Amino acid sequence: MYFESENALMAYYKHYGKQEGFLIMTQRSKREKDETIKYVTLGCARGGKARNRTSNVSRPWPTSKTDCKTRMNVMFKNEKLCVTSVFNTHNHVLSPSKARFSRCNREVNESVRRVLDTNDQAGIRMNKSFQALVTEADGFENIPFGEKDCRNYIDKTRHYLPT
Repeated sequence: MYFESENALMAYYKHYGKQEGFLIMTQRSKREKDETIKYVTLGCARGGKARNRTSNVSRPWPTSKTDCKTRMNVMFKNEKLCVTSVFNTHNHVLSPSKARFSRCNREVNESVRRVLDTNDQAGIRMNKSFQALVTEADGFENIPFGEKDCRNYIDKTRHYLPT
């Protein structure tokens, strides 16, 4: 497979991961001096070894790392990103129904941002704005974000607006 841009590659693998029920991450990459990508390895977010990051031994943080080997290696060849190898062997349970709640799949798109900005300027509360978005999409399962994501977006835009 070939991809025209890094964004197209990420969009494809993110969609594939969401459809199959796993989270994705960039495991390794290298860029040229002009910031064009030389190679990238995208993989399951559960790939890698678990490291103990807590200082309090009596209350350890649970880890989601299972050393999953699922990955896709991509190199820049002939002015395009070329998939060189794919490994699809998960060592954990996949959950397509819950994949939309993961951080990499939650996204407030531009049209929703405009609606939220307009409603915020009009003084409409966030829960009412979110309910309107849910109604327009015919249910919670059809929107790729939650009410908290909308609140975070509005808080961020309010923070950056001059007073």
